[in-house]
Amino acid sequence: MQILSSELFPTLVWTTFFEDHEAFNARLLELAYRFREKDPDGVQNTNTLGWQSRNVIQSMPEFQPVTDRILAICRQIGVSQKLRENCRFDLQAWVNISPPGASNAVHFHPNSHYSGVYYAKTAEHCGEIYFKDPRTPGLMYRPPIASETAFTATEVALGAEAGRMYVFPSWLELGDLPNRSTSDRVGVCFNVRISDPAA
Repeated sequence: MQILSSELFPTLVWTTFFEDHEAFNARLLELAYRFREKDPDGVQNTNTLGWQSRNVIQSMPEFQPVTDRILAICRQIGVSQKLRENCRFDLQAWVNISPPGASNAVHFHPNSHYSGVYYAKTAEHCGEIYFKDPRTPGLMYRPPIASETAFTATEVALGAEAGRMYVFPSWLELGDLPNRSTSDRVGVCFNVRISDPAA
């Protein structure tokens, strides 16, 4: 007897890698640390022991190379997901600098459609990004599992890699594991709200 399965309501996380990341990130890191020098307090949201900027880098011309890429990638994802043509993509973006010991608590990103992170600096054991299973009713009564599969896992961690960008639905809960390396993990994080200009 053959048993078939169907993937219903999949949760997608998209990723891309910047081949020119070494030169690109060198400039981005310079800007990130300069920004922290100007505003050492930053803001406190989900970050523990780390520094987070205000959500303003989308309006700073010096950060335009990275914000332009974020918007271009999100628009490509929108095409793949059959969004209406000529949708408006509004971006908010900020810098996260996570020194050794820093982490980000589990959270989601309200009032947006796509969220993500681009890694400008990483190191081995600097803390992976992880996502929690959004199917909460399935957590009420779990069967005895010998080893996790893509279907049974309650959390999935993805590697932090310089030059790597992840984009995910803003409603998907995520966090960052503690930085166990001896150097900073630096990323540009973002939210994208999508609207129909004709509406």
